[in-house]
Amino acid sequence: MSKSETIRWGISGTGRIAGQFAADIGHAANARLCAVAGRSEEKVAALTGAQTNIAGFLSLGQMIASGSVDAVYVATSNDVHLDQTLACIRAGMPVLVEKPLTASLTEAKEIRSAARGSGSFVMEAMWTRYLPALTAARNAIAAGAIGRVRRLEADIAWKVPYDPSDRRFDKEKGGGALYDIGVYPLSLARNFLGQPEAVTGWWRAAPSGVDIDARLSLRYGEAEAIISCGFNRDGTNQLVIEGDDGVIVLGPLFINATGFEICASRTVSNLALPGGNSMQARIRRKLVRHLPFPGIRRHDHGFRGTGLQFEIEAASKAILSGLTEEPANTLDDTVAVLEMIETVLSAPPQAG
Repeated sequence: MSKSETIRWGISGTGRIAGQFAADIGHAANARLCAVAGRSEEKVAALTGAQTNIAGFLSLGQMIASGSVDAVYVATSNDVHLDQTLACIRAGMPVLVEKPLTASLTEAKEIRSAARGSGSFVMEAMWTRYLPALTAARNAIAAGAIGRVRRLEADIAWKVPYDPSDRRFDKEKGGGALYDIGVYPLSLARNFLGQPEAVTGWWRAAPSGVDIDARLSLRYGEAEAIISCGFNRDGTNQLVIEGDDGVIVLGPLFINATGFEICASRTVSNLALPGGNSMQARIRRKLVRHLPFPGIRRHDHGFRGTGLQFEIEAASKAILSGLTEEPANTLDDTVAVLEMIETVLSAPPQAG
């Protein structure tokens, strides 16, 4: 590993999320991009651009063996996460793996066991957890801004035309709404409320057999989290946390929130900050965010780029500190979310 206070990152993969990582790392204080590995010379060259200080490789193994990186970001498709993560663990290379860690609970447990057995750093790239708005919302709740939390609702959904060749509908590539986008609100529910006492839910199947729509209920004593996701509709794409003394609203789109509102009541939040993408909803939200509105306080937490820099900084800090897991996002968190998904998907799908 380099002796400086900066982690030299390599990216395995050349797709869209790899491009976001490459762009956002420039906003991270303790990290820089030094290498890219992919199966195509053209795609590797496209990601490295004209930057001569970023090396290109045609395999993950070559990149690790080069000695040019201190850590690897796995940005490949879900079906190769296991092999690539285990390769990094065997090489003693810290690794950040794009969500989901894997689309298999068994594989995730295998990774956790291998990482802890060897003392290797492994972290799921659940970037939304690290956004300033989400951090500030958690702090506000801890400070009693809305009193005792009673209910958390999160809906993430958008229409995706069915295509069996699309990875999102391909079971072999870890497809399905829950693995692709449902992991976000499930991870945040655990982050805000902890481990639920009970998990129930249902799902509907796409023609390929993966889930195209799902809804989960997580019980926390007197509190409840309702999580929904889908590729068959346009959702509210909001995260709403309701307490005895107020309501926090994030989004749409909550997974890249640049701020949040604290509302006096759910009635106020429903009226002034409706979810969804209709013109009426957009106009109402715009008015509230630009004009004073009784019973609503706006908290802005904007950022440059697309927001991946915050997880990059957190992972880099943990690695530089000699940790094997990032304390706010452990492998137990990752496995717990996959256990919730498997609990629901193990039941037969609903018709319709």
